[in-house]
Amino acid sequence: MTAFAACLFTLAALASAWTVLATARRFAPSAMALRAQLAACPGTLTIEWKMVERVTIPALATLRKRPERRMPERAGLEWPGLEIAA
Repeated sequence: MTAFAACLFTLAALASAWTVLATARRFAPSAMALRAQLAACPGTLTIEWKMVERVTIPALATLRKRPERRMPERAGLEWPGLEIAA
């Protein structure tokens, strides 16, 4: 089983290398010509970056005041043995 896995790994490595070489053969000339194309470009583009300061905004839940609801103690709703666990 180890030899079979090694053969599959080798086959995958060969396929990956073939793909890399085919891609390089296809796109390498245009990638090399890109610098010359950019140098020959007549127009210029000026980019100005501006930074926006972010201020934390409190969540709406903290701004909203909710009325406190207190449930009255009702007899008969305690689980047996609850005092032992606490």
